[in-house]
Amino acid sequence: MEEKHVEVEELEEVISRTRKLPPKLEMVVTVSAVLIGIYEILFIFNFNGALYDMLSRVGIKLNFLLYTLQSQQGEAFVLAMILIIAYLLYPFRRSERFKNVGLIDYVFIALSLITMFYLFFRYPSYAENATVYQRDVIFALIAVLVVLEATRRVIGWVLPLVVIVFLGYAIQNINFNWMVFTEHMYLASEGIFATPLYVMTIYVFAFIFFGAFLLKIGISDYITEFMLSLFGSRPGGPAKAAVIASGLMGTVSGSSVANVLTTGTFTIPLMKKAGYPPEIAGAVEPVASTGGQLMPPIMGAAAFIMAEFLGIPYNKIIIAAVIPALVYYSGVYLFIDRETKRLGLKGMPKEHFKPIRYFLRKSYILLPIVVITVALVWGIPAHIAAISSLGIAIWVAWISKDGIKGNEALYVAIVLIGTFIMFVGKGYPLLVALTALLFVLGALKKEVEFNEKFYITALFLLFIAFNQAIGMSKENLLFLTGIFGIIFSLIVGAISKTHDGKEMFSATYESMIEAGKTSTAVMLAAASAGLIQGSLTITGLANSLGYRLADLTGGNLWLLLIVTMIFSLILGMGVPTTANYIITSLVMAPAIYQAVSSVPPYNQPVPGFGTAIALLAAHFFVFYFGILADITPPVALASYAGSALAGGDFWKTALNAVRYAIAGYIGPYIYFTHPEMFIITVSDWTIKMAATVVYDLLATILVLYMLSVGFTGWLKGHLNKAYRVALIVVAFAAASLHPGIVALGLVLVLTAALIGEKLGIVSATR
Repeated sequence: MEEKHVEVEELEEVISRTRKLPPKLEMVVTVSAVLIGIYEILFIFNFNGALYDMLSRVGIKLNFLLYTLQSQQGEAFVLAMILIIAYLLYPFRRSERFKNVGLIDYVFIALSLITMFYLFFRYPSYAENATVYQRDVIFALIAVLVVLEATRRVIGWVLPLVVIVFLGYAIQNINFNWMVFTEHMYLASEGIFATPLYVMTIYVFAFIFFGAFLLKIGISDYITEFMLSLFGSRPGGPAKAAVIASGLMGTVSGSSVANVLTTGTFTIPLMKKAGYPPEIAGAVEPVASTGGQLMPPIMGAAAFIMAEFLGIPYNKIIIAAVIPALVYYSGVYLFIDRETKRLGLKGMPKEHFKPIRYFLRKSYILLPIVVITVALVWGIPAHIAAISSLGIAIWVAWISKDGIKGNEALYVAIVLIGTFIMFVGKGYPLLVALTALLFVLGALKKEVEFNEKFYITALFLLFIAFNQAIGMSKENLLFLTGIFGIIFSLIVGAISKTHDGKEMFSATYESMIEAGKTSTAVMLAAASAGLIQGSLTITGLANSLGYRLADLTGGNLWLLLIVTMIFSLILGMGVPTTANYIITSLVMAPAIYQAVSSVPPYNQPVPGFGTAIALLAAHFFVFYFGILADITPPVALASYAGSALAGGDFWKTALNAVRYAIAGYIGPYIYFTHPEMFIITVSDWTIKMAATVVYDLLATILVLYMLSVGFTGWLKGHLNKAYRVALIVVAFAAASLHPGIVALGLVLVLTAALIGEKLGIVSATR
């Protein structure tokens, strides 16, 4: 296991291109990462306002807490810290000469701090009079330079080069008017500080913060081990466990490669041990991990930007993504099931896994994911939902520690009651009574001891009761519970003398650092993509490109969709999902929208919103293909990580990954042509409409089943090549969901399954 851990660390270094720092510089990175979290909590998440509200209700009015900063200032501060982390962790070049931090790195750090803090202090006066000075131009140009160089170091050359092309076009288009350029790209809410970076700082960081905690405090390990215990002893169990575990983990991290390097460390060796060839074991994990960005309730960062672009709340976006996510993972599962049967694999002995009853007893560990799902669906603001669920995550993590004594069932019941009361309304007398009960049981030394479980539970109960008693709003209570949950964990961990307590203290502290480091890539991608967005808006290129693409494809919708797919996949091979989505949603989505905007039902608005269904469908289309670039050759970064962990051939692994993810490649076409599958597009839920959606889902799964049988060649035995080709051809045609073609596909499957051996279609030999 230790050897594998070293391999994973080496792989992370290869993929992320980071360098090891001496202790003093590592401390600078740590402080910068922690400052991001503290600043986000204090000013961007409005902790100061919520704290003032709480204290003022008991007669303590600390007016300095009402001090606020404008969003542009907050983004500038966060970006300054991000740039410090980027220039220290990522070398100018990967050669030995730049292994250590040198003069060029310090110069870029100095320039980053100067330009970001200049804007921090300059912005209030600009917001008041909108005047641009000559000196602003110098700072703007340096700011663009440091952002692009940091992006190059962290993400690679492709995105900065794309940005430079767009910037060059924009500068030429405005006749080299540097004052206009400065205002648009640096001072105003376009360019560097456009919607992408705003969304990252307001919403996405809250989920990165939440995800970092869930990874560090052991919830991700619980999910992976539970799925392995549940499926591991069945045929193909480790692979099926990888699919489900990675899907659930994707709701936390939203990163394909990160998922591969976490769950893959466990699942890939087990898949190989179960008999899967390296090229299959190494393909299953990337496909499952990539789908995590499609999986509600916490999708990839681009989904939050989509909500902002479309003017549709994020809780509606995740509802729209439910059926596509189910389809994707159904497709992956079906392919793995066919491969398992083709290879004749058996399950692994149960002794390899912890007993299922252990995980069932600990199933309350998943409460934070349930809470965040409910909170989002209820319409609680996304960042509030994430932070409040973080408090619950810390609470259940503490009571799950077997090394700390206490009646687990009693504590679980109290957590459930406390969470329920916190969300539904006043019930603080019961919370106070529960706290008193714990004190009594602790004094009597019955089921409760005065230890970490007691302290953390009493703190949460009394805090929730206090805030409800003084009449705090639900949103402020939820938010403050999450923030104070971090403080409670640090306090209880600091006084703990147990191994588990010390681990929780370290996990809480390290999560804050990890959140800052993890956000580096997405923040820089957002800032760079903002420059592209600024270039498109300052020139009007977004609309004109849409018309040109529509003309180029002759108004043919299918050709336009295919061109968009290819463009998204190619672009996604060099830029992160977030930047990919921003570019394609601004360039390609308008062209798709124009092609169908006058055709029912696309010309209808999404019920309750002014956004046309055509625009929603177009944005989801480009969003999906941007994500799939992670497993699409020739780059396929997630597939590369999987093949490296499995020790298999990269190209065979990547091609297998494409096959297993076939649902991701044909699904967007199905959803676009059948927009009722997004659910939120339906205005009137009649029996006929419900039946239509159910038919669409079942027909799509049948299509995927046919493709899995056709590509693997196994259905109760080996299928002959002619029949496999027929199945594949009919399956692709059935993606239209035409009832006649779907029925033909069903007949082909049933014929092969029931009488295939008699007809010579199926051979029972392996």
